[in-house]
Amino acid sequence: MIINHIIIYDYMEKRINKFDFKPNANIIVSEENTIGKSSLIKSIYHCLGYSIKIWPSNWKTNNMVFQMEIKNGDRVHLITRHKNLFYVDDAKEILSEKEFSMWLQKFLNIFIKIKDKKTKKLSDIYASEVLLPFYIDQDKSWNGYVYSKSSDSFSRYNNVVKNIFDIYFQISNKKLLELQIQKSEYEMEISDIKKQIFALTLLEKEHSELLRPISKPTSNINFEANGNDPNEKINKYLKQINSYNKEVFKYDSEIIQIETQMDEVRREVKELVKLKRSYEGKFKEIKFTCIHCNSKLTQEQSITRLKIRNNQYEILENISYCNKKLDELESLKLIKEIERKNRVDKISEWENIMMESKNYEELDSYIEDRVNHEIINQYISVEQHLYGEENKKTADIKTINKEMYKERKSVSEKRAQVKKRYEELTNKYERYFNDIDLNEIGLYNFKEISGSGMDANKKMLALYTVYSNLVNEFSNYKVPFAMDSFIKNETSGKLKAQMFGFLSKYYLSIEGQMFFSIIKENIIFLDRDNDYHFIKLEKPILEEVNDTNKKWVKAFEIIDTLN
Repeated sequence: MIINHIIIYDYMEKRINKFDFKPNANIIVSEENTIGKSSLIKSIYHCLGYSIKIWPSNWKTNNMVFQMEIKNGDRVHLITRHKNLFYVDDAKEILSEKEFSMWLQKFLNIFIKIKDKKTKKLSDIYASEVLLPFYIDQDKSWNGYVYSKSSDSFSRYNNVVKNIFDIYFQISNKKLLELQIQKSEYEMEISDIKKQIFALTLLEKEHSELLRPISKPTSNINFEANGNDPNEKINKYLKQINSYNKEVFKYDSEIIQIETQMDEVRREVKELVKLKRSYEGKFKEIKFTCIHCNSKLTQEQSITRLKIRNNQYEILENISYCNKKLDELESLKLIKEIERKNRVDKISEWENIMMESKNYEELDSYIEDRVNHEIINQYISVEQHLYGEENKKTADIKTINKEMYKERKSVSEKRAQVKKRYEELTNKYERYFNDIDLNEIGLYNFKEISGSGMDANKKMLALYTVYSNLVNEFSNYKVPFAMDSFIKNETSGKLKAQMFGFLSKYYLSIEGQMFFSIIKENIIFLDRDNDYHFIKLEKPILEEVNDTNKKWVKAFEIIDTLN
């Protein structure tokens, strides 16, 4: 993404200005401090949706509208922001902060969700999180914490800084994120199912006499032996039916578990078959003799061919074992289905016995018994369904966990590369400064930086530069970097030379667009080998609306049109 320009319009004071940028390092310069350098950099990222809470006292953002032109490849868009509302091009829709964040991610072709602290669900993020690795704020980013306290927005999510960098380093990819979302949804569904099962358990306790199962009767049943009390007999019948219904549910659960195991074995066979074909192809590539010169195989080629053949035998053995396992599971499933059918038949038999054995003296008595019978059946049906759904969702989560493990394993190499590069850069920056120790600060350690004053500032500058370079090297997503001034009380010329020399050598040299603010007297410390675009500011940085610049005011007519 490249920012071509930004227009800032204070409609209360009737002041406006347009600032044009280059796709390289844009250095915002003023003769002294408090001219407006920070105001301009903050405004750029404010217009991109970053949540900025601390502004210069004379910069009244509530009285301003901001508009910038951005491009990504061939796509060019105008973004207009007024307070917390966004307008994209001439779209007939006003976007909230969250909606604009979704638009921005789509524009960047990035997909990010992070667990919300309150709901524990994977949640869409705001633009502040999208821009986290790229914007270093003068007031919030130099407080002793690298990134983690740069915006109040970050507190909404769990481990937000690490999760964001995982996305940009491609350690966490879209497929892994989709699996996490799916798992999170299943976990929430299981939680709801458990609540329903708990409610059913309370219901069962309340009506325990009716729903409690009785022991299995013998095949020769003498119902008259227990007396002639019709209520006692009908309760006995219903309890026995309930007992068989529970057994049917048990067999249903076991059949589901067997089918889940069978699905896992089938997937394993499928993977093995693919692997077998791959090895067959590799084996054929290594001929016994060269087709061109008829020369024999080298010893290394022979060993490779032998290894492939041994692997093929092992794969065939595994396929054979899996097929045997499938046959065993299929047989076990058949046995369970037969047992289940037997219990279903018993239920029908008992229902018929009940209906034939009872003499109803009154219509109300018959209706009451039928209603009670249907209630019990409905209870059992609901209970079976809930337990079945819980088992199914649990099995689905196990499958997702396996897929997530495979996916994480596939990106473990990238994590190792990032960690190695992190250590290379921290070692290099330690050698540059000679007086800071970064050994205690490992990759993804975003706790408070030890030390104080300029020592802490050097460490933070080094770490921000490390992560910026890592993003530039490992990420496919290109967003402009920005760093506001890191030296508030410059006194030593030697210190200035060291700090600005480091910055220009390792930060401003990063390929792509970036923004940095500096006072004019410190420009001499920058490495002039870099390609800089200087933007000189004078106070006030916004001009009164006049005949020359009033054309820029028209750029904001979109707001009045949509409102």
